Amino acid sequence: MNRLIKQIIYGAGYLAFLALIVFAIYYIWFRPAATCSDNKQNGSETGIDCGGSCPSCELKSLVALDANWIKYFPADSQTAIVAKINNANLRWGANSFSYALDIYPVRNGISNGVYGTSTAKIQTITGSSFIYSGEIKYLFALAEIDATNISDVKISFSNINWKQGTDFPKPDIQTRGIETTTGQDDSGVIVSGFVANNNAFDLSKLVIIGLLSNSNGLQISASKTELENTSAFGARQFKINFPKNISLTTSQIQTASSYNFTRDLTIGSKSADVKKLQEFLKSQGFFDRETTDYFGAITKNALIQFQKKVGISPASGYFGSKTRNYINSLKTESPTPNLGQADPNKTEIYVEAFR
Repeated sequence: MNRLIKQIIYGAGYLAFLALIVFAIYYIWFRPAATCSDNKQNGSETGIDCGGSCPSCELKSLVALDANWIKYFPADSQTAIVAKINNANLRWGANSFSYALDIYPVRNGISNGVYGTSTAKIQTITGSSFIYSGEIKYLFALAEIDATNISDVKISFSNINWKQGTDFPKPDIQTRGIETTTGQDDSGVIVSGFVANNNAFDLSKLVIIGLLSNSNGLQISASKTELENTSAFGARQFKINFPKNISLTTSQIQTASSYNFTRDLTIGSKSADVKKLQEFLKSQGFFDRETTDYFGAITKNALIQFQKKVGISPASGYFGSKTRNYINSLKTESPTPNLGQADPNKTEIYVEAFR
C-alpha cells in the first residue's frame, strides 16, 4: 500500500515537471506576442489594449466625430453642401482627418426622405480638415449636380489624427460688422464684414462660410469665401456672394390656406392631401423640397417646426384634427415667408483659421 502511494506521488511529480517544461516551451517560443488589439491586458499595458506601450487609455475612449446635420441647397447649376460636425471631446482635437460626402439620387422622381432615396451613390466628394477640442464647425462643398436630383447626403470620417487640446489650441479670431445686403442690380445676396486675427502669429488662410435663413429660421442657402495671409493682430474684410435665386425678406400678402383638409396624415401616408400639406408648409417657409404625394421624414420634420411656431401641442409631426382644424381656419390673407427670401437678422458666419 505504501509502495502504491509513493508511485502515485512520484508519478504526479513527474507529470507536474513535464507540464512545467511544456508551459515554459510554449511561453518562450509559441505564445502570441502581446498586441494593442488582442482585447487583453498583457505586456506593459495599464488597461485593456491601452496605456504603457499602447495608445493612452484616454485616447482609446474618445468620442467619435459626429455630424449634427447635413443640408444641401441649390447654387445656380450646382449644389452647395454643408455639414455641421461636432467634436464632443473637451481635451482632444484632431489636427487632421479625412471625410467623404456620399450623394444619393432621387428615385422614381420622388425626393422626400427614405422613400425617395436610392441605394446607389451618384457622387462622393472627399476632403480633409481639422477640428479643435470641443469645437462645432462646418464643412462646405460644391457638387456639380442639380439639387433637384439629390435625395440624401451622408458623411463618414477616417484617418483621424488626435492631438491633446493643449498641443493643438484654437486661434483667437473675431468677426465684426456683419452685413447682409442685396447685390448690384438687385441680384443675389451679399454678406460682408471683417475678420480680426487676435494672435501674435500670422494666419495662412481664413475660410469664411455663410448660412442664410428665412424668417422662420429655416436655412435656405450657403456659400463661402477664402482669404490668404492675415497678419498677426491684423483684420481683413470679406465678402460672400450667394446664388441669384436668393433675395432678402420683403412683406408678402398671400392666402395662408385655400384647401380644406379632411383626413389625418402621418409617416407613410400617400395622397393628394399630402401634396397640399407640403405646398402649405412650403408657403410658410418650412418645407424646402419639391412637393410629392408621400408623407416622409422631411414632411414630418417640417410639420413639427410649423406646430412649434404656432403653439400646437404636442408638436409631434402628426397631422391630426388639432393641426388640420387650425390650418383650415387660416382663410384670411396674412403675411407669409418666402422660401427663397433670407432674413438679414438670421445670417450665420463660421470662420476656419489655418496657421
